[in-house]
Amino acid sequence: MRLFFISLLAVILQLTTPVHAAEYPNRTIKMIIPFAPGGGSDTLGRVLAEKMGNELGASVIVENKPGASSIIGTDAVAKDAPDGYTLLLTNSAITSNPTFFKLPFDTQSLSAITKVANAPQLLVANPGAPFKNLKELLAYAKANPGKVTIGTAGAGQISHLAAELLEKLSGTEMTMVHYKGSGGALADLLGGQINMSFGTAPGLMQFIRSGKVIPIAVSSGQRMSALPNVPSIAEVLPGYDINNWFGIFAPPQTPKPIVDRIYQAVNKALASPELSKKFGEEGFDIVAIPPDKFEKSFKQEIGYWQKFAKDNNLKID
Repeated sequence: MRLFFISLLAVILQLTTPVHAAEYPNRTIKMIIPFAPGGGSDTLGRVLAEKMGNELGASVIVENKPGASSIIGTDAVAKDAPDGYTLLLTNSAITSNPTFFKLPFDTQSLSAITKVANAPQLLVANPGAPFKNLKELLAYAKANPGKVTIGTAGAGQISHLAAELLEKLSGTEMTMVHYKGSGGALADLLGGQINMSFGTAPGLMQFIRSGKVIPIAVSSGQRMSALPNVPSIAEVLPGYDINNWFGIFAPPQTPKPIVDRIYQAVNKALASPELSKKFGEEGFDIVAIPPDKFEKSFKQEIGYWQKFAKDNNLKID
């Protein structure tokens, strides 16, 4: 009798899962962004949420839940119900955090849905800073140890790792100032409280165009098509190459039919000429890859950062 009920339960589960997936979504979806408003994740998420909602036939609302280097917002998603109604849009810091922090969740257990875009870090300076380009910056930093202040989106974030590697390869000493997101760093940069900051291109392009910040260099190995006159750091410091991406995740054990449904909606939204043009102008390189490939690449990147930290003797205090 016990075996009969176990078998019956298994059949019921098999029959009910497709039905639930077919009905998905039938209510509002929440997209958590684990950073403060104003950064690249926020810019991308708010535009994408509307387009996704149109494709899914349901509202997608954005909720910023910043703090602890994106861990607070990620933890909220990791512990939510695996029903597709709570999503996470975050950046590649999700792969570096396991190396530098003791996390209250297993990053690799999250349901990977899709990478949305690549966007390299930009190093930008306040117009009042005592340098106007990368070579001037490095010369000034060497002559004035600790005087250059550089803002990051938080300890352990990609912007912090980019700053640490810049300091290491250039043999300079700079003062790191960590915020709860790139928005806070940008505000202090514009106000002149810090000399420069690493941030994503989408969150900085309007300020570059208006002359409120000066683009110093790009963190990726190659120049950006949106800013062809801005050099890559690798042109001055060979071997420097740090990229940044944005992706969507769901709670652990989210059913595959729901993961696939969300991926299809995101893929269609990103294919929109209007959205593609807008993101391209903001410095995003649109990339939509299937869940299985995204899961593989994001798990491989966790190992990359572990090796990166060991090779460069990086630790977060």
